[in-house]
Amino acid sequence: MGIMNDGLAGLHMALTVPVVSKFSATARITAVSSGINLSYGQVDGRLVIGENEISLSSITCMYEFPFGDLVVGTSESLQIFRDGKEITSTAFETGIDSISGKGDHAIAIDGLGRAHIIDSSGEISSINESSVLFAAVGTQVAIATESGKVSIYLLDGQKVWERPMRGDVGERITAIGWNDSTLIVAREGHGLVPGDEEALEIEHWQSQQLVKRYDVNRRVVAIDGLWMGLDMGGIMYDETLVAELNHPAHIVIDRGESALVGSWFHLHNVNKEGLQWAVETQGMVEKVSVNNDGSAVLIAGSDQNDYTDPEPVVLIDSNAQPSLLIQEETAIDDWGEAPAIEIDADELYGDNTSLEELAGIEAGDISDASNLLDALNDEIEIETVDVQEDDLMLALSLDAEEIIAPLPDAGGDQSLNAGEDGTAIVTLDASETKDPQERITSWSWVDSSGKEISDNPVVRVKLNKGNHRLELRIKDKDGRWSSDSIDVRIE
Repeated sequence: MGIMNDGLAGLHMALTVPVVSKFSATARITAVSSGINLSYGQVDGRLVIGENEISLSSITCMYEFPFGDLVVGTSESLQIFRDGKEITSTAFETGIDSISGKGDHAIAIDGLGRAHIIDSSGEISSINESSVLFAAVGTQVAIATESGKVSIYLLDGQKVWERPMRGDVGERITAIGWNDSTLIVAREGHGLVPGDEEALEIEHWQSQQLVKRYDVNRRVVAIDGLWMGLDMGGIMYDETLVAELNHPAHIVIDRGESALVGSWFHLHNVNKEGLQWAVETQGMVEKVSVNNDGSAVLIAGSDQNDYTDPEPVVLIDSNAQPSLLIQEETAIDDWGEAPAIEIDADELYGDNTSLEELAGIEAGDISDASNLLDALNDEIEIETVDVQEDDLMLALSLDAEEIIAPLPDAGGDQSLNAGEDGTAIVTLDASETKDPQERITSWSWVDSSGKEISDNPVVRVKLNKGNHRLELRIKDKDGRWSSDSIDVRIE
């Protein structure tokens, strides 16, 4: 199985598909949709639907129904557009955080963690759940809450089933998804009850019956069909790990025999044989949308640098014939061309400096090439070290035994009271991490979806009311990752 590395900049040979087009952004892109129209929205409220531009409040998410109506979530409302014109608008005081969908139904989660089903006629049915963490639309609607509860609703909003929880405390759902009529649940057992073990498991539920459960050993953060993305890097198809990545695979889109996977600054195409090609983007892959036949894939994301211009929306054709990408460690990517440097040939080759001058030797001291080499060698002091081979091997083995791996420490769990705006400032402090030999090469704080929050050991973040699972990851000089997690409750 040929598996490529996520760090494409270091590869000498890899496969890619060409970028068809790029659409300029005037602010950070927060939503994309690739359907009948190519659409995208920005944090400043700029909405582009094909050739039309509309100004709204800050855009957070979008979903397009099969016949072209576009559902747009903003910081104030849920709106539906047809042919570039608004046809319905529903106010939400706390805004809309996310929208996902399939076919003629979509589900939106508002700022208070409540879920709302939207059908293709624009009707909205609210679901009687709070603190909704994930929602997935299939033949029915699946809901997972922050408390670990998973429920199934009919497309009209009627509840039909609730998954039995495994223990009163210590269980967390990390992802849910549908494979046809089978609900797939990724769970994490924290082992808070004496005698319980830490567990990272996948469950398959069909017709309200558990048909399969297995360990995955790594946290699953995205599910679509039988494809699953792992937070420590990697793609699984059912129970098989088919590809390894260096960063969380937080976006997975099922394409049948293959999947599109967003990880770090790359969109990958993966099948059961492993990674097939990858497109490197200027920003982190945060938003991806693909049309039915895969001919139009929109990719957007920020490079997390406040001092650069907003990154563009990229359009690719996932069906295009992959081509060989020859890329060196220091290669300049296709986001810009290096400026041409004009230099006169005499400047480059016409230096009259002699070898004697370079060597710092008087011309009269050199009579031929051998004398020149002798003069140069005179400048080199050679110190011989008498070390027996056995002693050297012993020293090397002792050094190897003395390597102390870093031990991550994310600090203790926290509980804070929210302010009037429903948020609280939390300090994430990894300063107690043990690293006696200074072997740590990178730090990363990630949220429950696998998205990186910061690459600094200590950072202050604003969190909404609810329970939050935050993870500290460190990487050492040998490329090994280790992690530690904390739970933060904002009341």
